[in-house]
Amino acid sequence: MDEASPRTAPRALARTAALAGAYAAATVLGRLDVMDGAGLALVWPAAGVAALWFVVQRRAGTVVVDAALLALVTLVVNAATGVPPLMALVLVVAYGAQVAVVQVLLVRWAPGLWRADGGHALTSAQQLAALVGAALVGSAVSGTVGVLGVAVGTGDLQALVEVVWVVRNAVSVVLWVAAGLVLAGRSGPPAPGAPAPARRTAEVAGLVVVTAAAYWTVFVGLPSLPVAYPLLVLTVWAALRLGTTVVAVHSLAVGAVAVVLTLAGHGPFAAVDQEAAGALLVQGFVGVVTVLGLTLALGREERAALLVEVRRQAGEAVERLEHVQVLARAARRLHTSDDVRTDICRAALEVSGADVVHLLEPDGAGHLVTTAGVGEGMPVVSLPLDGEPSITVEAYRSHRATFVADLATSAQLNPRMRGLPGVRSGLWQPVLAGDDRALGVLALVWGTPQPALPDHLPPMLETLASEAAAAVERRDLLRRLAEAADRDPLTGLANRRRWDEASALEVSRAQRTGAPLAVALVDLDHFKRFNDSRGHLAGDALLRDFAAAAREQLRDVDLIARWGGEEFALLLPGCTPDEAVAVLDRVRAVVPHGQTCTVGVTRWRRGEDLAAAVARADAALYAGKERGRDRTVVAPEPAPAVPAPRRAVPARAARSTLR
Repeated sequence: MDEASPRTAPRALARTAALAGAYAAATVLGRLDVMDGAGLALVWPAAGVAALWFVVQRRAGTVVVDAALLALVTLVVNAATGVPPLMALVLVVAYGAQVAVVQVLLVRWAPGLWRADGGHALTSAQQLAALVGAALVGSAVSGTVGVLGVAVGTGDLQALVEVVWVVRNAVSVVLWVAAGLVLAGRSGPPAPGAPAPARRTAEVAGLVVVTAAAYWTVFVGLPSLPVAYPLLVLTVWAALRLGTTVVAVHSLAVGAVAVVLTLAGHGPFAAVDQEAAGALLVQGFVGVVTVLGLTLALGREERAALLVEVRRQAGEAVERLEHVQVLARAARRLHTSDDVRTDICRAALEVSGADVVHLLEPDGAGHLVTTAGVGEGMPVVSLPLDGEPSITVEAYRSHRATFVADLATSAQLNPRMRGLPGVRSGLWQPVLAGDDRALGVLALVWGTPQPALPDHLPPMLETLASEAAAAVERRDLLRRLAEAADRDPLTGLANRRRWDEASALEVSRAQRTGAPLAVALVDLDHFKRFNDSRGHLAGDALLRDFAAAAREQLRDVDLIARWGGEEFALLLPGCTPDEAVAVLDRVRAVVPHGQTCTVGVTRWRRGEDLAAAVARADAALYAGKERGRDRTVVAPEPAPAVPAPRRAVPARAARSTLR
């Protein structure tokens, strides 16, 4: 038995006192009509009140007080109403045994039947069956003790006494406990098709009038005809249309009326010769009315509750389906997007209903920086990973999402964001790769306060972040693969494939705009000798270092590619050959490792194929080699009608010896 807390003890003791008073009154009432020759009360409402008493107080922590009061009231009231002292003691044992058996069986068969905190009372047909079974077993135990006591007192062991005892006590327990628990608890949800409140009130009033008329007719108007069974229709009406509360009140009312009229000699049950048999029959009728009505009403309400639950689960399923569809659409967009980072932010905005979403990623220099965002109101930020405390950095480092309902009171919020209009609540969701590496953080901000996140949102954002991580890694991998396809693996410069694509665009632009375009070829002097004397690794280092140094001397719009071996090709948009010489001389000046290079440069002429300009630059390069290397040579402008000269193969062979 649970101990009552100090807070609930006074309330529990007050209930104990009230129930003890009701039990005393019920005992006095039961003693008004006693079975001839046995001293046994024909009706015993005290059995039901006692059972209800201990069910209600099951977890109130007053069991000792309750048991003592039950014994005291039983002994005193029965003795005061003419029961011999020895028999009164037998009744104390019998009723105590009944209460104990009923409580033990209810705890085992229906542990949730009642909670001291006012939780669910009688809510299912299964609980009602447990109550009926406990009432019958408890009444049988009580009856056995009581009959033996009566036999000791009268010297006569009567089977009818046992039957009357069991029936009257069991019916009383079922009626009072069921009605008490139903009335103490909430009524069930309205069944489909149940009347509206106004119509329900009218229907209850109609039920009362019809029930009163029907019972008067059966018990007073037609006293000699055994026509009690049509009255069950009224109980079915109450159960299927009006619910357990109305059925509980109906059962108490018609039960009291039927018993009182029968004991007064009215109605079909009073026509039986023996008064005890009539009392037995009418109480059986009351038991049938109670069990039938409550079984139908509880079944109706269970079905109504099940329907409500099914509809709730169906609604949740539809909502989850909508969430899955949102995530699926977002995932499809992410894996086909040209701007995956911005689309990640858009997807998070759609999923969450936030006003602003930013994606922050490490920049490789110890900061988290904004790389994409949607919505307005949040500044682009750069947060040091080892700087002041930051919600974003903490989410990135801990790999845990962080939600802040009130950003105005958060000490970790970036000072630049505090006080900004439209910044009220925020969520920071880390973007984690499959190997649990943090790739970044999604920062979501709401302009209206969000006391808490919906249950579905955190797992949705976590899933979206996983999809985002996969999409970012895939996009970066594709970018690296594309770069690898366009780049020379040793120097990182554009390869011939990239040269062909980019130079075609530049030629098209120059053709369209008329802007000048310079073409140059660069060759490292004596590279073979350098390579042979210092080794291939030193030769590779020279090529890499020259490529890096040359890039530093060029503009972003300039193109440099590895042409082959130690040769490099350059395209200088907007430059005449004379302007290009200054750039190319700077390139010659930065050749590393004490080496030199020779450059040939020419102007692409409008309308000609780029290969012709490359051939002229190649010829100028060869001329520079012949003049002693380490120089920049501008190719002479050919006559308009004369095509670019083509050198014989032996000349190429001779040129390779010059190198």
